[in-house]
Amino acid sequence: MKKTRILIDLLVYLVIPLLGWNLFRGQISDYWLITLGLVPGLVYTAATVLIEKTWSISGVFLLVMISLNLVVNLLSSTATQAIWNPVWLSAATIVFYALTMAAKRPFGIFFFIDYAHRMGMPRDRAKQLYGHSVNIGHFYKFTAFLMLREVATILVRVVALLLYGVDGYNQLNISNSIVNYAFTGLTVVYVMYILRNMDHSVLPPQAAAAA
Repeated sequence: MKKTRILIDLLVYLVIPLLGWNLFRGQISDYWLITLGLVPGLVYTAATVLIEKTWSISGVFLLVMISLNLVVNLLSSTATQAIWNPVWLSAATIVFYALTMAAKRPFGIFFFIDYAHRMGMPRDRAKQLYGHSVNIGHFYKFTAFLMLREVATILVRVVALLLYGVDGYNQLNISNSIVNYAFTGLTVVYVMYILRNMDHSVLPPQAAAAA
């Protein structure tokens, strides 16, 4: 099931946009090819949320980010602007993550609360566990890790854009996918580490047993 999901992700987020770019460039403007390349990912993400009924903070956040990327592209007037938009969105995401930490509600914690809820733990119990002063430090670090991911994405995208410009759309998408999957692997390892080091003793005995 996981392998199938990875293949579908690759098809929707990488293969379809690249096929559209390479098959229709010259017939459709670069601007519209870049913008339309976002549509399959948006439809796929929305369909996944609806089918799996994962109306969680993290799921909605992902959907909002893809929608924002599409909307900003529609407001752009050139292919160059459209291809630079993800850089500014990533920068805005970094600021957003930093603000959640400054507000003492590191956004990374919501990914864990949503996951625990899907595994059967009530949300209030998950919040009590992960938000406890003993455990919350993990989520400040995890949110900082998410910021690092955005920084890496920005660096790779900027370098590719400076080297190739709009003509490097293929290299840009492939390099972004490599970075994303590398960080996905690191994220899985880091999440496992956090879950393994979570102090469940902060919950009442019955809640700890349910976890």
